[in-house]
Amino acid sequence: MPTAEPSFAIQASAGESRSADILVFAIPFLQWVQLNVVGVLYASELLLVATFVYLVFTRKLELSKPIARQFVALCTTWLVSQVVTDFVRHTAFSDYARGWSKIVMTLISFAVLYVLLDGREQRLVSYGWGLVTGSTLGFLIDPGQWGREYPWKFGMSFPVTLGAFLLASRKNCARSWPISISVIIGCINIAAGARSRGAVCLAVALYLLISSPQSQKRDDIPKMKAASLVAIIALGALAVAAVLWTYQYAARSGILGHAAMVEYEEQSAGDYGVLLGGRSAVLGSIPAIYDSPILGHGSWARDPTYVLAQLQAMAAMGYENTSAVEEEELDEGYIPAHSYLFGAWVEGGVVGAIFWAWVLILAVKGLVRTYLSNTLLLPLVAFCAVSLAWDILFSPYGAQQRIIVPFYIVLLMTHVGIARLHVSPLATAKARAS
Repeated sequence: MPTAEPSFAIQASAGESRSADILVFAIPFLQWVQLNVVGVLYASELLLVATFVYLVFTRKLELSKPIARQFVALCTTWLVSQVVTDFVRHTAFSDYARGWSKIVMTLISFAVLYVLLDGREQRLVSYGWGLVTGSTLGFLIDPGQWGREYPWKFGMSFPVTLGAFLLASRKNCARSWPISISVIIGCINIAAGARSRGAVCLAVALYLLISSPQSQKRDDIPKMKAASLVAIIALGALAVAAVLWTYQYAARSGILGHAAMVEYEEQSAGDYGVLLGGRSAVLGSIPAIYDSPILGHGSWARDPTYVLAQLQAMAAMGYENTSAVEEEELDEGYIPAHSYLFGAWVEGGVVGAIFWAWVLILAVKGLVRTYLSNTLLLPLVAFCAVSLAWDILFSPYGAQQRIIVPFYIVLLMTHVGIARLHVSPLATAKARAS
């Protein structure tokens, strides 16, 4: 059976390979070392930049797959669009320095991780454990304001959940364990206040439940794909409804604690319930996008008009405490955009939105194509793909995401290719015949 080709075109010596293995773990591990230089700069990023420079000068920075070159082209176009927007909008240096560095670091992180990780499952796992240990250590050393107030949601939820899926992807893990682990860690996250991550874990459990029997019946790919997609959509809708109902009951009854009960009552008081109440920033970002859909408003865009627009829209829909906005928040006036896609669109225009839409499609393709395979890291791939899709739509981009998201993307690119190699020749022949 053929195997995925490594990214290095030049054969590395045993010593160089061991050094690369250490580097793969060290990059995410060192995120706990932080510097305040026009925003927060992580030691992980300094190491990524140094590695990037080395790869360029040694001519080892090769992007072997067309999909990797597409990513770089789209991300570069996003950067150019952001630069143009900031010049037109006369963005302050401190803002555009952070905005440009965010995109540049995304490019550098992806290029380095693609060369080091693509086609190397053991290194992908090692990088994952580096993220687990580095995130944990970073939280213990300096949890920050949000980490102190919500230690699980903004502290231990990510490393514990990622570690659980790394364990679920081990070779000696029984077939049913990944599903059980996904359900257990999902329930823990919801109970501890990390609702979105808990929902992601339960969605992964459903995905693994559907994919498990499919991996034993690969003799009719076209029918299996159609049936599974319909099943995923239908069961996914039922799962979302079940999770919302369960959380609603647990929060209102006080099972999750007084803070969770108060938060739920506030976010669900409006006409569209907790789905909009928990992600109300969209009510500010959509008017901003409407006012400047092509050009955008500039890096770290400020305009209190859109903050007020969000609050007024929430009040009109019946949500409570919409007048309790802090004066500091109005003074700063950052345009609300709790989404990778909307944030890039607000700041850099439609080109930024196109880039994240392309990444979102990649995540969906990864789920659709990988579920037919017996790839060892399927639980991890599913978690990263679902997490990426959720974050593109509902989470802000920045901070540690610059070293996490490129890892997710390289993992997906690797396993979309490997999944094709795991399909039996008989299945391939039947698929072509149809």
